Amino acid sequence: MPAPSTIAELRASGFPDRSVKEELRANLLERLGAGTPLFPQVVGFGDSVLPVLERGILAGHDLVILGERGQAKTRLIRQLVDLLDEQTPAIAGCEVNDHPYRPICASCRALVAEEGDAVPLRWIGRQDRYAEKLATPDTSVADLIGDVDPIRVAEGRYLADELTIHYGMIPRTNRGIVAIN
Repeated sequence: MPAPSTIAELRASGFPDRSVKEELRANLLERLGAGTPLFPQVVGFGDSVLPVLERGILAGHDLVILGERGQAKTRLIRQLVDLLDEQTPAIAGCEVNDHPYRPICASCRALVAEEGDAVPLRWIGRQDRYAEKLATPDTSVADLIGDVDPIRVAEGRYLADELTIHYGMIPRTNRGIVAIN
């Protein structure tokens, strides 16, 4: 069966509507039940770090992973992506991967209000739902969150207009995993 291409088709398909934390939890439970290794590239933390990480995911917590250099923090975070669903729907053309049922950006809310369930979708792969930023001294708020787009302001938009924002890495990874390393 082909993937739904509109919101109406998505609703009719019965696609589960769940958050990233619910997605991680469900896929973790599935792997634990199947006995599949969760983090095969991480060696030596099976009795310490990994059980705590598993409990954190099962409880739906946000995760902060701290440690010295060379302790597989980045490798572990990159493997969390494997616990995301293989594909997830988003409104086509959305910069922030809006959920088809609950759009958050102004342009997608307007599109759904205008076109309803005929709004087209795109499917995002799990690898495209991960972003990583090396926290260097030159990392700015604009890199992470975003900033006002001067071109859009020059076009006549107001600073208070949500559409003047050029989104940074965190909003662009909405419904995904962000790692600040």
